Amino acid sequence: MKIEYVCERKEREKTSKDFIYINYRKVKTQDVLGYFIFLNTAVGAKIEKITTRRLWMLKNKFMIRLHDLIHSQLIGSNGTHIQSLIGLEEICNGCEKCFNIAKKCLEYGPLRFSTLQTMTYSKNYKKLHVTDKLFEDIAEYCISKSKNKEECFQELDNTIFPVISCDTLSIWINETRVFPDGMEGLEYDHRHMPREVIDVILRKWSVKSIQLNMIYFTNEGMCSVDWLQYDYFTRVRLNDPYFKTQKSPDLKFTNVDVEMSDSIYCVRDLGVRYPKYKSPRGYANFIPNIRRLFPTDKISMDLSHWCCIANDDIEKKMSTILYVVSMEQPQNLSVDIKFFVESAIVKKLNEETKKEELFGIAPKYNFRKHCLQCYKKSLPFEVKLGPDAFNSEKWIGRRFQVEDTFNQFNFNLDVYIKEKDLEDELDKEMLQKYPNSFVGHFYN
Repeated sequence: MKIEYVCERKEREKTSKDFIYINYRKVKTQDVLGYFIFLNTAVGAKIEKITTRRLWMLKNKFMIRLHDLIHSQLIGSNGTHIQSLIGLEEICNGCEKCFNIAKKCLEYGPLRFSTLQTMTYSKNYKKLHVTDKLFEDIAEYCISKSKNKEECFQELDNTIFPVISCDTLSIWINETRVFPDGMEGLEYDHRHMPREVIDVILRKWSVKSIQLNMIYFTNEGMCSVDWLQYDYFTRVRLNDPYFKTQKSPDLKFTNVDVEMSDSIYCVRDLGVRYPKYKSPRGYANFIPNIRRLFPTDKISMDLSHWCCIANDDIEKKMSTILYVVSMEQPQNLSVDIKFFVESAIVKKLNEETKKEELFGIAPKYNFRKHCLQCYKKSLPFEVKLGPDAFNSEKWIGRRFQVEDTFNQFNFNLDVYIKEKDLEDELDKEMLQKYPNSFVGHFYN
């Protein structure tokens, strides 16, 4: 079950909207209790997975009530059926009810520091979610308990318990954090993280794979900065110049999966090397930094299907993405990217003839006869009134591949266009005129 508050893209303050979305359908706040009771009694639903999203943006009174209703009506006092609980600690910052349920789940998070401190029991999780803010909190806690670097690292070793393990560690990274007032760097950005904290967690929890969840903003927008006053921890960011990031000598992960459905800056910089109106945030360094922090031979990415959608010059976009992916001339690496684009990206206006032409495929790519499709849900940006339900749209995809057998590098770019746009936009005469066009592969 997914329970979420949907906001406009730039909205950050708590709101008095009188509705939320449950399983992608609008439910009035006064009807939530009745809806939950209906699920329990009439339907007899046994809720195994609950994901909440941005409920912290609701007004406090309803936010707290909703938190308690989720526990009492959906989870139950014993949490008998619940296997996955994601996002609820964003409301309570780690209450007793939540960390008691954390013991029962196979997937949980994102963890607050208070919950982490209760994890003295032995358990293997399929997936644990953590945030960049948690790494800061751990670093500052260890500094507060020590007098020097050696004592600090000993405290770190004592704080992260090895009795916990997880198959996948999901790291939520906020793209728009700020420093406290009066400090430099007030512009929104992804901030430095204490590397030694990350490395200790990865080792002690026996993490097998990584998920990076790039998020435009969360409720942890303010940085903790005390740890930056000490030289105990190495500072790392995924958008720093990659040559500054040291390689991990003894870590190796089966794969790194990057989720960008809620990203703006990272997904923008991957597809637009030099944005027209704003300077790039450095995410061209993203993939080399991933391999330095989380060594792997396999990286997969889902770019956003609703925000910062590419809408012009498919050849240039494909070339830019290839530049980013192959920046470090990678060896022994497989990269898969799902790239969602608007239909306008496939054609251009010839300034001399004033006629439309179709773009071809960018250099170095080869078309692979993979017919792909998926369904994506989304809402329009302006959701003040709130439509009754999310739109579910079918996307059609084609695979374009770059292969370097010498370096054992393989890159699959799966480009998706909405099915309805393919049906409406192009006429057969133009497709026949440009038989080697990019979009022509969607009609074969």
